[in-house]
Amino acid sequence: MVPDISVVIVNWNTRDLLLQCVESLLSETRESSLEIIVVDNASRDGSMEALAERFPNVTQIRNTENLGFSRANNQGLRVAKGRYLCLVNSDVKALSGVLDRLRRYCDATPEVGAVGPRTVGGDGVLRQNCREFPTLRNAACDALYLDRLLPGVHWLRGRTMRAYDYRSTRDVEVLSGCFFMVRRSVVEQVGLLDERFFIYSEDVDWCKRIHDAGWRLVLYPGAEAVHFVASSSSAAPERFNVEQLKANVQYWIKHKGRVQTLAFLALQVFDQECDRLRIDFLRLARQRGG
Repeated sequence: MVPDISVVIVNWNTRDLLLQCVESLLSETRESSLEIIVVDNASRDGSMEALAERFPNVTQIRNTENLGFSRANNQGLRVAKGRYLCLVNSDVKALSGVLDRLRRYCDATPEVGAVGPRTVGGDGVLRQNCREFPTLRNAACDALYLDRLLPGVHWLRGRTMRAYDYRSTRDVEVLSGCFFMVRRSVVEQVGLLDERFFIYSEDVDWCKRIHDAGWRLVLYPGAEAVHFVASSSSAAPERFNVEQLKANVQYWIKHKGRVQTLAFLALQVFDQECDRLRIDFLRLARQRGG
């Protein structure tokens, strides 16, 4: 029997969060048949042993080394059987039938190729995680903080959709990769994740390819999940910062070309220098105030 939904979860040393994630998906999915596939990137925290003990029906793929986020997700997608394919981070907790609600929405709107739920942080605060595709305009606005200094000026907006209330269903350009449901037919058309992205920007690239193929991408706030954020990256922050910059450059080269990529890098250098100056200023102000 073909399941309604296949969920692929990539894990790297997030044992407790992974168990919570799987438990919430199983308990909150009541109307859809569900397949869960966990791909482990050589964790050393007993994640897979604990998963096998508590959830023996969950499919496991165990890698002997960290193959990266894109490649590991693709391993799961290749064996998934569902009508809908869903990527879920291990630091996500499902709420109020989120998978059932996303599936029902997609069944009712066949022109939608990918859909994501509204997400909140562990503190219950809304996460504004829908974005526009990267451009030099929004990269400059982000680097110069123009989107925050002049939030009412539309053409000075950055990549993050800050003006969106996340309470109304809306077409977006980039959905957050933390919780992402895609039609199988869409994946068959546009292909799997680009494995040149070790981690980061693979979701932006996938959204770009889905969008360019003529499908709608939608944030559907009728479904909701908690995203605790940065569970794996917190274990090695410097490495993940490097990977994030590397992924951004890969995306720009792939979709924008080398000239725009150089301009983007110049903006990143400027942004980092501004951050350094801001930190120095705050440190000096604290010293004088103390």
